[in-house]
Amino acid sequence: MKTGFVSLLAGIGCLLNLQQVRAEDWTQWRGSDANGISKESLQGVTGLKTIWEAQVGLGFSGFAVAKGRVFTMGHDGKETDTVWCFDADTGKVLWKHSYSQPLGDLYFPGGSTGTPSVDGEVVYSLARAGQLFCFDAATGKVKWQKNLMEDFGYDMPAWGFTGSPKVHGALLLLNAGDAGLALRKEDGSLVWKSKNGEASYSTPYLVQRDGTDLAIFSNKRGYTCVEAKNGKEWWRVKWLTRYGVNAADPIVHDGKVFISSAYDKGSTLLDWKEPTKPKSLWKNRVMKNQMNACVLIDGFLYGVSGNEGKEGTGLLCMEFLTGESQWTDTSVGQGAVVATAQGDLLVLSESGELSIGKASTKGYTARVKQQVMKGKCWTAPVLANGKIYCRNGDGQVVCVQATP
Repeated sequence: MKTGFVSLLAGIGCLLNLQQVRAEDWTQWRGSDANGISKESLQGVTGLKTIWEAQVGLGFSGFAVAKGRVFTMGHDGKETDTVWCFDADTGKVLWKHSYSQPLGDLYFPGGSTGTPSVDGEVVYSLARAGQLFCFDAATGKVKWQKNLMEDFGYDMPAWGFTGSPKVHGALLLLNAGDAGLALRKEDGSLVWKSKNGEASYSTPYLVQRDGTDLAIFSNKRGYTCVEAKNGKEWWRVKWLTRYGVNAADPIVHDGKVFISSAYDKGSTLLDWKEPTKPKSLWKNRVMKNQMNACVLIDGFLYGVSGNEGKEGTGLLCMEFLTGESQWTDTSVGQGAVVATAQGDLLVLSESGELSIGKASTKGYTARVKQQVMKGKCWTAPVLANGKIYCRNGDGQVVCVQATP
């Protein structure tokens, strides 16, 4: 009797933990707080079950999830890009929108790279050649569209416009030109624009300082911080990465700014005491984020460090304040990691193994893991409402249910 009662309590505990999982949409790149950390919980999860699969086409676009819908992008391998909308529970295609787009296979297989952003009843997407769309999220009807090259005179970066559209109040911010572009989100009309220049590949990062809303953009020469409402520059940090690939979003925490890139560049921590003059506290080549930014948990950064295909690339833990390495797990390869507010890491390895384990400075030990797909997986997984969304470069999408 006593044993049965204990078992019943344990079962209820698992169910309560799983109920916590079903908590939050993931409406934009890196989640609601743009830090790669979900407010949902994976505590009590002991298994992973694939509940639906889909094929969207080539590329490494991420996911936005809102109101029972999943949005992503893919390329047919010839000359057509598609924005997809799926039912989050079943994988049924609710709508799709296709348009002409070059493959863009420069030193990689090519395809779509940006991630849609949801704002209420609309969803925004930006293609590599500069096509910007505002869709009705329920029907896929195009409410308005622009082209960053044709309408605003910007040159396309070497790997295309890749940063996701960022909603800020009535504005839509885009990583374009030297230091960003702001449009009215209602109709795509111009609010302000920076001069022409080669943007890099991060998503506009919003932060507030001294009562002012700021946005940090990357270009091929570094990172620039401007006022979100008018584009007025606050500071500019030189950060020269080979090929101009400043792709990882910055991390701003406790008056400091962390910047990282790959190709043996490394990372730096900036002290942002002076509003317009951040100063470097340290620089090293420990953490080298080629594509995805780290997650910051309890004073330590967890991220994939190194170049795709290069020996030694893997999941790395580094202390935020000192830049000191704690450990590296090369089995992850050039995969991706997100986290939960309860301190779990959700890791998708480059070879398609999905795992859950506690963030620890002692090393990464997965308590749950499962091979969910094959192929090349560079895209960060997304946890939304108890489901985990993953994809590979060939366009296979899997939706995985966390189970007790």
